[in-house]
Amino acid sequence: MMNRKRAVLALTEEVTLITGKVSDETYNKAAALFDEKYLAQLIMAIITINAWNRIGIGTELHAGG
Repeated sequence: MMNRKRAVLALTEEVTLITGKVSDETYNKAAALFDEKYLAQLIMAIITINAWNRIGIGTELHAGG
């Protein structure tokens, strides 16, 4: 279970950083642990959360207010 968590965290870090791409090593580790459909869903969830975070930061949006 810990390997899956570490893979998700590594993937999240690389997707949210604007460096150009996810490293082959990180992607391959995640791909070995998750099927193609779940991996695609995971990446889209990361992108969606990141987009909302950037909108919140850019507009100074505060939770509950």
